[in-house]
Amino acid sequence: MSTRRLPRTAWKDHQMTSRPVARRGLLIGAGSLLAGGVLAACGSDPEPPPAPPKGPEAAEPTPVNTTEQLTTVVSEVNADVAEADKALASEELAPRVSGSAVHFRKAAYAMIEKVDAWRDYLDAPGPELAVPLTTVTAGFPRSSIALVQDPEQEGVRHFVALQQVDAQSPYTSWGWARQLGGIEMPSVSDARVGAENVAADTDDLLMTPAKALELYAKVLTDGDKADPDDVIADDPFKTTRHEQIQGERKDLNAGVEKDEAATIRETYAVHDKEFVGLRTDDGGAIVMGTLKSTRTVTVKDGATMRYTEDNQYTEVAGTREFTDEYIRTYGTHVALYIPAHGADAAIQPIGASLTTLTVTGE
Repeated sequence: MSTRRLPRTAWKDHQMTSRPVARRGLLIGAGSLLAGGVLAACGSDPEPPPAPPKGPEAAEPTPVNTTEQLTTVVSEVNADVAEADKALASEELAPRVSGSAVHFRKAAYAMIEKVDAWRDYLDAPGPELAVPLTTVTAGFPRSSIALVQDPEQEGVRHFVALQQVDAQSPYTSWGWARQLGGIEMPSVSDARVGAENVAADTDDLLMTPAKALELYAKVLTDGDKADPDDVIADDPFKTTRHEQIQGERKDLNAGVEKDEAATIRETYAVHDKEFVGLRTDDGGAIVMGTLKSTRTVTVKDGATMRYTEDNQYTEVAGTREFTDEYIRTYGTHVALYIPAHGADAAIQPIGASLTTLTVTGE
């Protein structure tokens, strides 16, 4: 099967860093569909054409959605997000945006209303479809994934989760994950061929998607000790989040006696009501899910943690002095590649988009 590779691009974590990272492209399988036509001989006295034959049944399942359909959906998702972002009104996200994407946006708008600078951290997929991942799985709910260009940054792309609850409902997106940099992407079927959906409990993969998402949440929480066998490969999102929390811990406790040091910990959990998954050409799967996390700074009794100047977080919290706790909550949409069972490869995170939801403290 021939493949094509998307061009190298750059990625950055909008929330925390502007460091660009080179990225390898997603491989797209050309599939087995042969487009051809029948050429008839010309004659001076053509006879009326016969009735068109019924033709044989397809040897393989055909996609239940099309590139044209997903192109329309992606454009309308972008339009709804753009309208809502302009008005800071989550109700404008309907009808194409649903689930945690609405919850995350509503929380982000509340942050922006307090500190307008948070507007710059809104992460959104653009209107241009780069790669459609169509499905051959009939029945409902029906799921697909679209790789979509960023509306502002050339070469930056997002995995967009798309689901249709039933035949009467439109496709909606409950989330999108920015493609991570420096990672080899799996090969996927041509949109004219399509791929089967995988469920959260599919067991012919290296690990069921549900367990893979749970393990990734544990790795984000506890680091390498949560994954001693290196089942999950490193990725820029995990590295950046761990570096940030380590740097924050160092800054918080610089020049502070050990018994007065503040503690900082971030815990992640899977929101298991949201999931999409599609087969890759090698029998593995690309899956998407939703994580929520809480980063808590706990101040020792009798101590005070004080920022010398305000920042976007303390301005939302309404204080830069804390004597008890300083808490930030986040929502993250992620995409993982899970190899087939028995493959000599690790689970690879390939996309992540984080939204700051709340900042509180006292």
